[in-house]
Amino acid sequence: MCDAMPVSKTGPFRPQTQQVVDALNTAFPGLYAGVCKASDLPSEAEEEHDDDLEDDGLLSDFVFLSDGWAVRVDYDPEDPDLCLGLSAGSTETSAEGLEVDLDDGEEIPDGVLKDVTDFIDEQRQASAKH
Repeated sequence: MCDAMPVSKTGPFRPQTQQVVDALNTAFPGLYAGVCKASDLPSEAEEEHDDDLEDDGLLSDFVFLSDGWAVRVDYDPEDPDLCLGLSAGSTETSAEGLEVDLDDGEEIPDGVLKDVTDFIDEQRQASAKH
């Protein structure tokens, strides 16, 4: 996570982003670092993180943990209340991340949130062993 990113810890956030914040706070107490909207990222950070953020037309929120892990929450630009999917991964390594597409988008199912937190937990443990 770049120091230049405008990160908010308190919100208010979109409901699905708040679901991710709550899930990460529960799974990783004390590691929650904040949320940054893709539209607020400095232009050089956008290029570093994801060249296609603007190209794919998605609205995205990034939920950061202080140890370099993050979850990207993608929203439909034509209906910003609909969550299209989640991506989880490390901001510090190029390791393979987790991507989840959502059909409904009104609310993120608990099973999906558990998959995301389990993935981050497994990857954090794996990287700690190296």
